[in-house]
Amino acid sequence: MKRALLLVLALAACKKETRPPSLGEPVSVEQPGGSVAQLFSQGSEIPTSATESFTTAKDGEKHILIHVLRGAGHTADKLHSDAWWMVEGISPAKAGEPRILVTFELDGQGQVALSAREDDRRLAAKKVERPEKMAPSPLTEPDDEEDLESEE
Repeated sequence: MKRALLLVLALAACKKETRPPSLGEPVSVEQPGGSVAQLFSQGSEIPTSATESFTTAKDGEKHILIHVLRGAGHTADKLHSDAWWMVEGISPAKAGEPRILVTFELDGQGQVALSAREDDRRLAAKKVERPEKMAPSPLTEPDDEEDLESEE
């Protein structure tokens, strides 16, 4: 009898609805000039991902820098730095021409990982110490194709 009661209680506990983990604070990227673009809002279910399009700021650049920040606010100086990332291997072109799709993945612990591609090529993305005298790279305008890719 006791075993049956314990079994019923155990099954009831398993059926109890549990909430998926959620992000404790917003995650954003810094833009040139110090403004930020929010990638994930506070309370977002994790794991999750988002894809954004970046470009170069100068002619012939072969890499971009991405500054990931955490916290609520509209300017980078009000948030705390999570990490700087460098994406390398970009085809040389005029400033603003390359379209680099960067996917930001948040795992179940809220840790950020990046992957990047230009056209059909994967690009190397790695964490770096804050580069001296270098600014974060600009986002490009989002388009419908990018939105569809981030939903896949």
